[in-house]
Amino acid sequence: MTCADFQTFCSGRCVDTQNDTSHCGGCGSVCAPGQLCQGGRCILECGGPGRTLCGRSCVDLSSDLANCGACGLACPPGATCSGGRCEAACFGPGQTLCDGVCVDVRSDSLNCAACGRACPPGLTCSDARCVMPRPLRGTPFRIQSLGTMCRAVEHNRVTGDDRGGIAVSLSGVFYTGDTSTGRFDLDSLSGVPLGRIDDGLVSDLATGQVYSLRSRGRPVNMTGEGDLITGLALVDGLTGALDGRTLPLSREIQLRGDVGIFAGYGRIAFHDGTRVWQVELPSGVVTELGPVSLAGRTSRCESWAYWGVVEFFGGALHLTYVRDMRTIVRTRIPEGITTTVGVFSSLSDMCSFTVSPQRSRWYWHHEGGSQFRNGDESLGFCDASLAVGNVDAP
Repeated sequence: MTCADFQTFCSGRCVDTQNDTSHCGGCGSVCAPGQLCQGGRCILECGGPGRTLCGRSCVDLSSDLANCGACGLACPPGATCSGGRCEAACFGPGQTLCDGVCVDVRSDSLNCAACGRACPPGLTCSDARCVMPRPLRGTPFRIQSLGTMCRAVEHNRVTGDDRGGIAVSLSGVFYTGDTSTGRFDLDSLSGVPLGRIDDGLVSDLATGQVYSLRSRGRPVNMTGEGDLITGLALVDGLTGALDGRTLPLSREIQLRGDVGIFAGYGRIAFHDGTRVWQVELPSGVVTELGPVSLAGRTSRCESWAYWGVVEFFGGALHLTYVRDMRTIVRTRIPEGITTTVGVFSSLSDMCSFTVSPQRSRWYWHHEGGSQFRNGDESLGFCDASLAVGNVDAP
C-alpha cells in the first residue's frame, strides 16, 4: 500500500502520526485515555466549559493566575485573576477593590463606606463618613513673585536625560535624570551623581529636610496603575544619602493617575488628578482635602509625576504649578479657583519647579531653549520674592 506524503503505514493502514491517538509520533505509540494527539505528541484533552489547554495542563482562563485571559499571561504577585483580568488583591482593614484598585473605604473620599459613594465637594471621608476636614494650621507661606534674574547649567553629564523630580535642602538642589539623581550646590550649581535614581523626592521648605517617598519600606513605584505612600525616608541634604530613618504617615495615601508633588513650608501635598492630600511636617499627619481639578495643565514631565509648591495663605492651601510653556499658576483648595503667579515669554517644556525661602529663589529644570537658557538639559534658579509668616490675603 502506498501512503500519502504526510502519512505513515502502521498496522495495515495509512495514518497521520501527527494526530492519530493510536500512533502518535510513530507506529504503536498510543495516547492514554483522555489525551489527544497534536503535533505528534500526546496532550491532555480539556472538557467542560471554560477549560483551555495551556502547555500540558487544562486551566480556566477566567481565574488561573498563571494563565489569566490567555495562556502564559501571568498575574503579578499579590494579584488575583477575575473574569480573565488581573486585579489587585486587597488586604488589611477597610481595603476594598473599587474599579480594579484597592482603596480604604474608611477614608477614601471617592469611595466612602462603599465603592462609588463620593463625598460632596468640601467634605472628606473619615471613619467611613463624609465630614468637614480638620482645620488647616501652620505658618503662612506665599510666593509673591517669580523673577527672571537667573543662573543655569547643563546637567546632562551628572544625571543623564531629564526625567523629573526636584527638591531643595539648605545647601543643595536635587534633580533626577534617566542615569542618576544628582545633587547640585545651591549657589554654583556644581553637581555630582548620587548613584541611584530617586523618582519620589520632595522637601520641607521650612527646614530644608529632603524626603524620598516610600511604600511599605520600598521606593514608591508608579509604573503600574498606582501605589501607596506609607512613609517618607529622610535624605541627608548635604550628601544626598538616605540616613536610614523613615517618617511614617498617619494613614496611607493611594496615588494613581496624574500625580502632582508639592513642597511647602512645614507641609507637603499630593494631587492625583482628582484629589488632594496634605501631610504636616514633621508629624506625618495626613489630611485628605477632597476632590479638586487642576484644569488646563498641559506641562508634562518624562516621569510619573510633576513637581510644584503648596502655599498657605488666606486660610487655604494653594497648589502652584507650571500650567504651560508661558504660565505658572496657583489653584485654591478646595474651591478650584485658579489665578496667575507669573507669565513668561518661554519656559520651554518646564514641568518641575520648587523654591528656597532661605535663598529667595525659585529652582527649575527644562529641556531645550527658553528665555533663561539655550541648551540640552538645563537646571537653574532665578530670584523670587517669598513671604513667610506675615502674608496678606489676596
